[in-house]
Amino acid sequence: MTRFLFLTILLCSIKVADCQELTSEQLEYDGLTRTYLKYIPAGFDGNNSLPLVMNFHGGTDNGNAQLNIADMRALADQDQFILVYPDAYPEPLEGETNWQVVVSGDLPFTVPTAHDDIGFVDALIDAMHTEHGIDLNRVYAMGYSNGGGFAFDLACRLNERIAAIGVVARTMYIESYESCNVTHPTAVMTILGTADYISNYDGITYEGTLYYASADDTHELWLDANGIPGEPVQTAVPDISSNDGSTADLITWESLDECVAVEHYRINGGGHDWPGTFGNMDIVAHEVIWDFVKQYGLSGHLDCTTNAILPSGETQSDDLLLYPLPASNHLNVTVPGDEPWHCTLINAQGQAIRRMQSSFSQLTIDCSDLKTGMYFIQATVPNGQSYTSQVLIER
Repeated sequence: MTRFLFLTILLCSIKVADCQELTSEQLEYDGLTRTYLKYIPAGFDGNNSLPLVMNFHGGTDNGNAQLNIADMRALADQDQFILVYPDAYPEPLEGETNWQVVVSGDLPFTVPTAHDDIGFVDALIDAMHTEHGIDLNRVYAMGYSNGGGFAFDLACRLNERIAAIGVVARTMYIESYESCNVTHPTAVMTILGTADYISNYDGITYEGTLYYASADDTHELWLDANGIPGEPVQTAVPDISSNDGSTADLITWESLDECVAVEHYRINGGGHDWPGTFGNMDIVAHEVIWDFVKQYGLSGHLDCTTNAILPSGETQSDDLLLYPLPASNHLNVTVPGDEPWHCTLINAQGQAIRRMQSSFSQLTIDCSDLKTGMYFIQATVPNGQSYTSQVLIER
């Protein structure tokens, strides 16, 4: 706790207005005391449901170090989101603070992390919702190096809770790559240096074993997962800092309906850097990531769908009642009137996976065989009126 007390005192001496807003927090999870920095934006009164941004530090570092290289407090004040910088838990043997990406330990020279970082983040999201009523539809993760790899892992292994991610200086760990489970449109931004010799742009192979996928393969996975076809659009970023030894190109892939995208800042000649703080100075990594991810919810671009997860039992349509929310083993659907009607359950990829009909105003859908994720209910009554709402099914 000494470190966090010192941090608070230091920040108070720099900017008094922030002293009551940036706090060091603890969360008991799985028998461990997990820690994180939390920033509540100026003016937040608890009456609005704000997005959550989680910013993960690199290997052997901590949340304080990540705050120093990617201070997003001004952005949080400006755009109103709750900001956390979690700390990785020290590993038992070396005492290093690395985020969990090794799960099986099947690859040579790898040992699984002894604690559950995915579960910790899941619990942290719940805590932020309980304490501050965050918008569960707009939970974002970003990270640097090992923290970037962990952001990929969250988007794969906790996909049902993560709307979009931003990754700096890391391609996908091959275990995450090979077991990634995407259940909803997931927007991804990467910022990678072509001369990064710690996180090689072309992936990392050691003694014949592939440990990290290449940038191309990493992007291809997310293009396939999001159903994004076609060639990308490439734009040269203005070289506003000609003496930083690098330039940048923005490469964008977008779905045909423009509802989900993958974007990549290729830093030509860039190293293992956080652009805007050190290395390339043509962009500010955390600013461009926020500008990108804030456009998305769990169902894709906010302009494309009605994106709101309502935990109280209400839905987006006053005429279509769904409960309980989130659903688990069953979901009750009620429509106006008492004439026969049709109901379709649609997954996040837009595929109809279950069709039903009922002669009563209510029917119950068995959800026990469904994976955790975002789904849509479409109800059609005899006069042709159609009602649609989304529902989160949790396991």
